[in-house]
Amino acid sequence: MMRPPPRPRSVIGALVFVVAGSALAGCAGRGPGSPAAASPSASSAPPAFAAPLQTTVPVSSGSAAVVAMGTLDDPLNTFWQLFVRPSASAPWTLATPPGVADNGGLVVSAAPGADPVGPWSLLAGFEPSQALVFSPLSVSTDQGTSWAPGAVDGGLALVPDALASSTSSGLLALVRARGGEVLRSTGDPTTWSTLVDRRALAMSGAGRVCGIGALTAVAIDGGGTPLVGTSCSDGGVVGLFALSGGRWQQRGPVLAAGDAAAPTEVLRVLQVGDVTGVLVAVGGRAPGIVAFAATAGGGWSESGVLPVPAGTSLVSTAAGPGGGFVVVTARGGALALDEESGAGGAWQGRPAPPTGTQAVAVGPGGELDALVVASTACTDWRLDPSTASWASTGSVHVPIQFGSSD
Repeated sequence: MMRPPPRPRSVIGALVFVVAGSALAGCAGRGPGSPAAASPSASSAPPAFAAPLQTTVPVSSGSAAVVAMGTLDDPLNTFWQLFVRPSASAPWTLATPPGVADNGGLVVSAAPGADPVGPWSLLAGFEPSQALVFSPLSVSTDQGTSWAPGAVDGGLALVPDALASSTSSGLLALVRARGGEVLRSTGDPTTWSTLVDRRALAMSGAGRVCGIGALTAVAIDGGGTPLVGTSCSDGGVVGLFALSGGRWQQRGPVLAAGDAAAPTEVLRVLQVGDVTGVLVAVGGRAPGIVAFAATAGGGWSESGVLPVPAGTSLVSTAAGPGGGFVVVTARGGALALDEESGAGGAWQGRPAPPTGTQAVAVGPGGELDALVVASTACTDWRLDPSTASWASTGSVHVPIQFGSSD
């Protein structure tokens, strides 16, 4: 079941976003002001779809989910919300940081706390909207029960992994300045310094290997190393770069499946336990999605290509507790759900999720939950593997003030 929110929350502002692929209300892609790719030739153009902000991320035995609610075809009345659950058997609860306009979009990073079995930490960031030209941040060390404020100049990039956090290695933020810039904090969410920008990374020896277009994700690996994901125009190289010894190194693999010369774009980079998971969009003759996984000191395993036919939009992405990925796509109004059998394993089709699904969460036992949004209600549906059917487990109603501006 889903637990009602503990207190009313008011969210205000205006949502502006662009959906890659076919239009689907509520599915955010790369929007105005986000890091722009270079202007490659048609043959080296990046894939025609981008990662939406709707997502779930696993932490310990729990999950955090970001969804859009309200009137999804009306930018002035679309509101982004954060839900958390401490375990697969616990209800989802509303945890959106209060007092901040979140209509430009919401991104979140989650990290285990100092006590691995205790409460985990969340770093939430708000995309600029209307006259807001910076991104307010909120930090919670108790799974969203209470929040402390922060901020980052320049406005967060409109990608799901624009933030990364580690209890031992600080924070990263990908902002829109200078065509894409990565900022670093030692842990204070009000104080940031520049780590690298798109031009510097593209001109580095490592960056020249792939022909960097845009910076698309940030992460911190299990050893505390900053990671940056990019789009690449050359040679089937996956643009994943790591800062080691003061220098940027290419850490991403080269495509083994499909078109090995295809352009690529990193959609997601997540550190889940000791696994680094990377979700990649592949262009070229046969567009699709490929997932990679690696542990510290180990090589990359590859999922193979999940085909993404023309006219398909990416609705949501999620990572499982083992580092694998789940994606929800839409084509012609129909939703499809595909899951890796394991980190770097083959893609497997699952029963189509209910209409209105905005995010899918993977529980520690492999349970699949779909978060279905209808205006101010968010309903949790769980897949029963024995019957291949979805059943509602409860809803939470969010007190949204439509048309408000404060």
